[in-house]
Amino acid sequence: MRILHVHENAHFHGGVEQILFDTARGLSANGWEQALLYQNRDSDDNFKQAFDMTASDSSIIDEFDPDAVLVHKVSDAGLISSLTNKKPTAQMVHDHDIVCPRSHKYFPISHKVCTKPAGLSCYQHLCCIQRNRSDSLLPITLKGTGDVRKQISAGEGLRRYLANSQFMKDELVMNGIDAERINVIHPVPFALISPAFQPVEDNREILYVGQVIRGKGVDLLLKALVHLTGDWHTTIVGDGNHMNECRQLAARLGIESRVTFAGRVPHEELESFYHAARVVVVPSRWPEPFGMVGIEAMARGRPVVAFDNGGISDWLRHESTGMLVTNGDLQSMAMAIGGFLDNRNMAEQFGRNGVARVEQFFSHASYLDRMKQEMEGIL
Repeated sequence: MRILHVHENAHFHGGVEQILFDTARGLSANGWEQALLYQNRDSDDNFKQAFDMTASDSSIIDEFDPDAVLVHKVSDAGLISSLTNKKPTAQMVHDHDIVCPRSHKYFPISHKVCTKPAGLSCYQHLCCIQRNRSDSLLPITLKGTGDVRKQISAGEGLRRYLANSQFMKDELVMNGIDAERINVIHPVPFALISPAFQPVEDNREILYVGQVIRGKGVDLLLKALVHLTGDWHTTIVGDGNHMNECRQLAARLGIESRVTFAGRVPHEELESFYHAARVVVVPSRWPEPFGMVGIEAMARGRPVVAFDNGGISDWLRHESTGMLVTNGDLQSMAMAIGGFLDNRNMAEQFGRNGVARVEQFFSHASYLDRMKQEMEGIL
């Protein structure tokens, strides 16, 4: 079978690109030919190795002649409509882009998670006012719900939506998409193909892995850490446009000597960071569409503390593989983290539970089998 993937990037950027890369590489190993049509002209040869053919020109559609198309993140509604008219097409919904003008699904002033469909609430909560690009003459721009309506309208020709969590399926349904056209499929990266428990070190190390942007809530983690007692140390692995603010916040809170900002680390080098950690924290402000980092932590036998929002409860089992904390409750987050720092045996038992859960429900092989079924099912 020949699959054409369509995405905005042809380089490693975040979790979406890792899943796209691993999906194409895995399907290719199963004998399916893979191609990539990307929108942004910047590309990475290492990323493109997962595909038999790549191009930023839509002529690849006729040249590659796929049996089916899998859309990932694409802002061009016209392109989606064109694809659905030519080939059986499915869309993998990685995040909130197609149903939220801000893409973040939380309000810019209150920072509360939005539970409404795109529409009047986008204007009531000023989500229509957005920051402009750095090269623009104006600091802000106005963006209404027109793009959301275009995306949903363009999707009428899709044969299937693949949502990465039950939360994301519910969000699509809330915005008028028929539930019968949506299947939930949890994306699992290749790195988890062999989950294995790693004994917990005799230290009090806390780990965060991910982008350092406002939606990921690193600032919330730093504020929660102030409530911890005893010795502890935190490593922040990742980079992003909120880094400087977080560094300054750590200094203001008087905890800069206990926090290491490690910067961006290649995926294959994360092992040592997970091994050194007692607990991994997912403090996201935005409702995580899925939360792949938590799965990676569980696969390595590390308990996870996370705010209970978005698709996190699809994989984190409260008081079994980690702790779910009421969104934004910093003291409760500190208590949950402190519980694992104070009780090594509990951290190890939760870690073993996490490995077992990943082995049962979140293997890369089972994910690829599901993807094959879904793509064959749209023909």
